[in-house]
Parts: sequence; structure tokens; C-alpha cells
Amino acid sequence: MNQLLSQTIWHGLRAWTLEDDCMRVAMVPALGGKIVSLLDKRAGRQWLIDSGGRPLQPVAYGASFTAQDMSGWDEMFPTIDACAYPGPGSRHGAPLPDHGEVWSLPWEEDAVTPNSLTLSVRGRALPYRFSRTASIAEPGHLRLDYKVVNESDEAMPYLWAAHPQFAAGPEKSITLGAEVTQVVNAVPFPQWGAPVTLYPWPEATRTDGIRQRLDRIRPAETHECHKFYVPPDQAVRSAAIVDRACGAVLRMEWGPPVDYLGVLADEGMFNSAAVAALEPSTGFYDSLERAWESRRTTLLPPRGSHQWNLIIRMEQHG
Repeated sequence: MNQLLSQTIWHGLRAWTLEDDCMRVAMVPALGGKIVSLLDKRAGRQWLIDSGGRPLQPVAYGASFTAQDMSGWDEMFPTIDACAYPGPGSRHGAPLPDHGEVWSLPWEEDAVTPNSLTLSVRGRALPYRFSRTASIAEPGHLRLDYKVVNESDEAMPYLWAAHPQFAAGPEKSITLGAEVTQVVNAVPFPQWGAPVTLYPWPEATRTDGIRQRLDRIRPAETHECHKFYVPPDQAVRSAAIVDRACGAVLRMEWGPPVDYLGVLADEGMFNSAAVAALEPSTGFYDSLERAWESRRTTLLPPRGSHQWNLIIRMEQHG
């Protein structure tokens, strides 16, 4: 297997490319470590959406997430929804910005090897260091190893979630596994009613009586959005997007402490393109404050550290 980590330029920004014979991955440290490209070289399939004409540039700390370029794969930490920090201690009540803070901060290059790249960032609202190492574990398999270190003498609850914006459309479908038969509404859009409402998966009846396939993403002209979680007591360790037109499959796999999964469909409400986001997470659900109140988040001990990983596999269907 030929692997190569190299420097490049992406839309005028310094970037790194990691590739083998099967896949090419590009990352931009200055944009919150954003993964800007996940290319399946065998299928000729680019899985992540581009900026659609929006400027690809750093944004101010605390900016609204939808004010950025709305492309690629961002990391959400230590919350998704803006909220007050709920943890005990001297930082209780500190404001945590929209979609967390690491996506809007420049990351540092900690370690560079011939076939791996480690990027990291220090928190502003809270005292932690968050890092991600990208490597190719085997042909067509990207491994992302995460580590968060608490740099204070106080315990720190946190919520991490991946936020990849995968290119979607009628030819693609989401696969969660046969064991998933219900999902939980996370956002109070009128057509889906109150949060925590249960709906059957993969097809459900909306509050307006329309039947909708939740495993399919409709065109951007629909101008709607929804987000669901797999019920929090149901362990789920993988999810995939299948491109039925060419048979390409992108599969994500993970383990503890990543115990939850959110599924976001943006059908042109916030983005100019149809987007599917599979969001493995360490908390339930988008607000760290809510997750803390329901005891469904992760607590990092004083001066302690947590580690987890994601495997992204590029496969062929059938």
C-alpha cells in the first residue's frame, strides 16, 4: 500500500493531504482542523460537500456555525448547541458558543509522520487540550484517533460530536443497521413536533400527515431540515451512506465512550446543497447543559484524559 502525507494548498489555505491507492483525505489546520475532502479514488466519489461559493476562511471565535463556509467535516466540542457550561467549579455558567469552540479556532500541528498527522487545539472557555490523529489503517480505511486532556483541577463534563457534511441526494441512502427501528426527534421543527418525540425508522408520518423516508435526503429545493438521534439506551456502533448510483459505501465505526448517534438531514434549509450528517457523539443530545441534566454526557476527571476513535471505511455495495 502506497501511503503519503504531504503539504498542499486548499482554496488558498495551507493544508495536508493523506492518501493511499484507494482514498485521499485533505485537512486544513487553520479552519478548526476541518477535513475538507474525503475522496474515494476507486469510485471517483467525493463524499464531503464543498463551500458552494461561500468564502473558505477562518471565522471569529463564537461565530454562528451557519455563518461559516458550511462545508467539509468539523469537530463539535464541548457542546453542539450554545449553552451555559453546567459543570461544577469556578467555570460554572461560562458561555459555550454555537457548535462548540474548536471548529472556529486554528489548530496546531503536533506530530507529522510519513503516514499520519496529529493536530490539536486548546480551549478558551474551558481548560482542555483536544487532539486528533489522522492515519490510514489499511487500504481505504481512515482512522481518526481523538484525545482530550483536562488541564485543570476540576472535573469537566463535555460533549463531542463529529459533524461531517456528506453530499446527499435522491441516489444516496442512510443505513443504521437492522436493530434501529425508532429514532428520537432532536429539533422542534413544525413538521416533526416536540423534541424527544419517537418516530419509526426508516419511514415516519410527520405532524402534517405526510409520510417521509428518513433514510433518504430530498433535494435542496425542499428547504427543510430534521435531526434525530438513535434512542439513548440503544447502543449503535456504526452507520453508513450508500450511493446507489455507483455502489460506493462510506461506513463509520466507533466504540465507547462514543455511545450516541445523531442523524441530521439538511435539505437546503441552512446549506445550499442537500446534506446528510452522521454524528457519533459522547452525549445525548445537542446541548451539553441538557446532556448534563439528564446524566447522558461524559465527565473528564481533574488532570485526566479520554481517548476514542472513528474508522471511516470506503467500500463497494453488494
